[in-house]
Amino acid sequence: MAYFRLSLVLMAFAILASGIAVPADQDTSKGGTIIGDIQDTTLFELPISGVRVVFVKADGQEFETQSDKDGHFERSGLPAGRYTVNLYKPKYQDRLGKPVSVIDEGRHYVPLTMNISKNPDDNSNRSGVLRFRAHNRTKTGGPIEGLEIIITGTVGIDPPVMTGITGVHGQYRSDKLSPGTYIVTLIKNDYHVVCPMTVHPDKITNAGISISIPDKNTDANVPPAPESDWSNAKNVIHGRIHEMIPLWPALSDVKVVIESADRIVFSDISNADGEYECRGLSAGRYLISLHKEGYIEKKGMPLIVTNNGNHGLWVTEEGMFVSYATVTDGSLLKLTHGMRKQ
Repeated sequence: MAYFRLSLVLMAFAILASGIAVPADQDTSKGGTIIGDIQDTTLFELPISGVRVVFVKADGQEFETQSDKDGHFERSGLPAGRYTVNLYKPKYQDRLGKPVSVIDEGRHYVPLTMNISKNPDDNSNRSGVLRFRAHNRTKTGGPIEGLEIIITGTVGIDPPVMTGITGVHGQYRSDKLSPGTYIVTLIKNDYHVVCPMTVHPDKITNAGISISIPDKNTDANVPPAPESDWSNAKNVIHGRIHEMIPLWPALSDVKVVIESADRIVFSDISNADGEYECRGLSAGRYLISLHKEGYIEKKGMPLIVTNNGNHGLWVTEEGMFVSYATVTDGSLLKLTHGMRKQ
């Protein structure tokens, strides 16, 4: 019996010893953590439970978890590196390709949305949401209250579909727009920005604008720059076109046409990096069109070229892909376009 007890003690010690032995060269890194919340894109923005969340590392490794009753998920122990996050749930459209970079011992928050699966041809009673936020680029910064918003049809000279003004937090939201493309004009004192925005059924289109406006006590009295100062300005448009899929690859061989009211002023094909450049434009209003076989054409998007402009504007679809963005810096206008396959 004594021999039996001694054997048990020795076995227990061996198990314990093997459990605590760690080779000197073993990687003890804990990796990083991705956490997030998943909501639907209805007007109520409800949490979605039971979503299968798959994290795909750049080298092909896959990890996954599932959202809880509050739409919350958390996955720890992810090796450092670049990932795409994919979402799957029956009766919802798959959400694919949200990029995120993970660092060791980092916690990375990723808010996500999913669209309810419906017959895409039945849009008769399905409206969309257009949501704005406006920010001041001056040193004082802060939200821009009182930015006038005018939403019209695609022609741009139609009677307004809707008008509004940003509140004290620089925000404005329109909840019941019929699906389609609109021309949105943003006005504040001498600032006048025009951009195209597309509203999708049961989805939220987010847009933001940052412009430089002096302090409230002086902005109404700022005189415009003398025309003579800018009469010889050489305005430049530098554009880049991407495909709206994960990792945003450049899109070459896109035909770019810029038109004034009476003629085509620029026509070219995007290069291997998806870039094009147009120089020497006078200040004024233009229309820009993008065409590539097999992709949804973007036709007649409005474009305002100003001497010494200074603003930034971006529009995202599904909170994920930039479909249109512009940044002005003096006489340089930088445009980013996203195009989808048909």
